[in-house]
Amino acid sequence: MKLNHLDLQVSDVQALASFLERHFELERLSNDRSPAIAILHDRGGFTLVIQRRRDDHPYPDGFHIGFIHDAAATVRAHHARLAADGLVLGPIDVNARGTRFYLTAPGDILVEVSSPERS
Repeated sequence: MKLNHLDLQVSDVQALASFLERHFELERLSNDRSPAIAILHDRGGFTLVIQRRRDDHPYPDGFHIGFIHDAAATVRAHHARLAADGLVLGPIDVNARGTRFYLTAPGDILVEVSSPERS
């Protein structure tokens, strides 16, 4: 069995979809710019569905989506690119699990960028 997709519910579908396209190399499966749904995918075959949230229930504390790089240097470079674009980022943290940082994407989605490499 293979994990097929993840569905995120947010208030502004297109803001999050555009953010993930620009900063995380996801691609839309359709050019449709519906306010209700966007379907994106990565080169590894993962599909991310973003739908308009119908209520104000937030995600629980700690809920996040994660992107992984092979090397700590790539995490640091990604951090630098996002900072140069004016995004508000958490600090780079190195611990027993590797190198990582967090930021909040449109729709109040917490994003982790990490590598298992520590440096």
